[in-house]
Amino acid sequence: MNTALRRTLGLGLLGTLLLSGCTAPTGTADRPEPGKSSNPNTQTPGSAAPTPSPTAADPQEELREKAEALADEMSLAEQAGSLVMAGVSADGASAAQIEALKQQGVSNVFLRGRSQLSHAQISSHVAELHDSLAENVPEDLPVWVATDQEGGFVRVLQGQGFSELPTALEQGAWDEKKLGAEISELGGELADAGINVNLAPVADVVPASLGTGNAPIGKFGRQYASNEEDVAASILIVNEELAEAGVQPVVKHFPGLGRVSLNTDTHAQVADTKVGDDSTDLEPFAAAIDQDLAWVMISNARYTQLDKDNDAPFSKKIVTGLLREDLGYERLVISDDLCDAKQVSAVPVGQRAVKFVRAGGTMPLCVDESKALTMAETLATQAREDEELAGQVREAAILILAEKLRLQR
Repeated sequence: MNTALRRTLGLGLLGTLLLSGCTAPTGTADRPEPGKSSNPNTQTPGSAAPTPSPTAADPQEELREKAEALADEMSLAEQAGSLVMAGVSADGASAAQIEALKQQGVSNVFLRGRSQLSHAQISSHVAELHDSLAENVPEDLPVWVATDQEGGFVRVLQGQGFSELPTALEQGAWDEKKLGAEISELGGELADAGINVNLAPVADVVPASLGTGNAPIGKFGRQYASNEEDVAASILIVNEELAEAGVQPVVKHFPGLGRVSLNTDTHAQVADTKVGDDSTDLEPFAAAIDQDLAWVMISNARYTQLDKDNDAPFSKKIVTGLLREDLGYERLVISDDLCDAKQVSAVPVGQRAVKFVRAGGTMPLCVDESKALTMAETLATQAREDEELAGQVREAAILILAEKLRLQR
């Protein structure tokens, strides 16, 4: 995919959304177009160009330099531990589990399963995670506590004090005002509980002709619509409201999981034969990248038109080539679960993390905390003997630290 095509997928789609009142939510007039500057000093036709300050520093460059300095104060083992996101029960991690994560240098946790605990109870458990793992992050940067609160069937936190959001398919039929208000409320609930990452929204496009025949998404109504324009319109609103609440959104599952019939969680050799580097399924992701609020999660499926030899999380062609180089995405890349997913079960646990980082990924997600420790240990062990991998571990650690610095500002 060349630069012109990326522009067509991203900014071109956004222009369509803004002009098509029949398909896109209304009320966007007061919002700056994603991907376009809202800086009041931006030059307009007929105006004089602003005079740059000779001492003005690039904020992104400063962020990067500070993250590099922090990463270089860490040992290789600490860098490796900082990459992994480890799953613990949403009902609370045991003292032994927390201590093991602490010893391994882990500072990113995913609340897994389904919990009926109240908001106050969840808040207490999350506060314990923040307090216990804080020493694994330099300079009082945040511990990341994530969950999966999409709505409908995918709501980890279901107790009193958490919104009972319907499926994304229902949410996608709401107007912009209602969707924004509901997600704003959800974001506030998560932030108040100390949860600062939500593995949502789903950016997958499930064709109407496939519908519930798509086991991972369509079967549960996890898609916002059956076309790329409406999916993009909805996920941009979700991203904006979560970010405004202080919760990091994550668009998933790149490059699209809407055209397969089987679920990678429960089946191996799940392959998509349709999505290519010019597929319209990429458009919601391109729009989110231009909006620059969300991280990107990689699908576990294999995409035969993109890389017939490797599943997506292990594919440099997909993670580095398509996502980073072609679409221009520069921020954190998180995996889908690499521990319990049947799709990747043939690869030893530790090697799953290594292969993901080698492909250009940043944060391997593992829903099993004991296997997450194995991932961190394997990354560190192999990086000590492999200079190229050590450089990739360092780069991933820098990206994570830069994101923590960015979200702290």
